[in-house]
Amino acid sequence: MNQHLDPKATEAASEASAMNGRLGSFHLEFRRNGHRTRIGRQFVSYPFHMTRPFDLDRDIQHLLTVYQQSSSGGLYRADNLSSKYTIGKQAAAHVTTQAATMVHNCYGEPALQTLEIDAGEDSFLAFTPDPMVLFPGAASQTRTHINMSHKAAVLLTESFDRHDPTASNRIFDQISSHMDVRDETGKLLLRDRFSVKGVDFISRSSPAGTWRIVTNGLILGDLSRLPTPASLNDIGQTEGAILGVSSLPNGAGWGVRCLAKSATASRSVCDQLFRICAESALGASPALRRK
Repeated sequence: MNQHLDPKATEAASEASAMNGRLGSFHLEFRRNGHRTRIGRQFVSYPFHMTRPFDLDRDIQHLLTVYQQSSSGGLYRADNLSSKYTIGKQAAAHVTTQAATMVHNCYGEPALQTLEIDAGEDSFLAFTPDPMVLFPGAASQTRTHINMSHKAAVLLTESFDRHDPTASNRIFDQISSHMDVRDETGKLLLRDRFSVKGVDFISRSSPAGTWRIVTNGLILGDLSRLPTPASLNDIGQTEGAILGVSSLPNGAGWGVRCLAKSATASRSVCDQLFRICAESALGASPALRRK
């Protein structure tokens, strides 16, 4: 589906999924219809499920909210799940989840999630899923490609937590993320990569230290539609969290890195990011999303 994904990694995960894992798709198209945004084409298959769309914002009538949900219990070994969001001209959408996603022991066969975003001219998308909770032995790979049209604005967050239910000092296997951002001409604006082994994450030299939850955020688009670094830095005053903001290459926007001590602190940071980005791009403050 995504020509910019690592073909070897995608092929290997697909072969594993055919034997052991699950294939699932969550593809939505958002279209502007008068003063509203509505869903056009859609395809959702197990293990994904989708709530009905919600108009939650009285002051932002064209902002449509969708909760992506799954009743399958989380991610398992060799899962190969793809999400794709196409945002039409001047449409505005918020896609989030109803709860954290558990990633179970993958026994050396990582769960692969691919995400593709096509953001149309003067559109807005906030994709803010709750954290992945990595159980002992969990292995997660994420591949993301974003196409940005003129004056589009996109907020993307990805977070992970760790959990050892038996308190036996076990840790997840590995988590990795590959992300490319391109403009409407296909020019590469940004390439972001990280790969962390569980044993390194809890080592003495880990930059995470004693912090529990890691959140990475990208705020992309024309700077006239994005929040200022000062307003983003104010989020760093959240109790139980620390945050850093940096400029992205090629004037693509802002990068946000956050460490949090609890799910409550992490959720507060992500809520504030969404509020500030929506205000900057759409001109009004959104309602608080219930989870």
